[in-house]
Amino acid sequence: MIYIDLPADLNMEDDQQRNIARLADAVNPDAIRAGCVVVAGSPGGWSWAIVEEIDDGFVYFRQVSAHEASAHGPLIAPLPRPA
Repeated sequence: MIYIDLPADLNMEDDQQRNIARLADAVNPDAIRAGCVVVAGSPGGWSWAIVEEIDDGFVYFRQVSAHEASAHGPLIAPLPRPA
């Protein structure tokens, strides 16, 4: 199963064709920063994404290929552990 960093409706876009999600819905909102690579969407439909902007509690991102995402860093990370 894929681990989703940023739950999002990948059909929701702004006027610049960027996807939008609520920052509060992120698994770890403190880890979401402009330029970072995340897995966005839902287990049934997800994409690699690069965060472009965070503004007023919303995350603006664009979907990218695995190849482009890998250019920003490793795509495999350990699963977070409960506190």
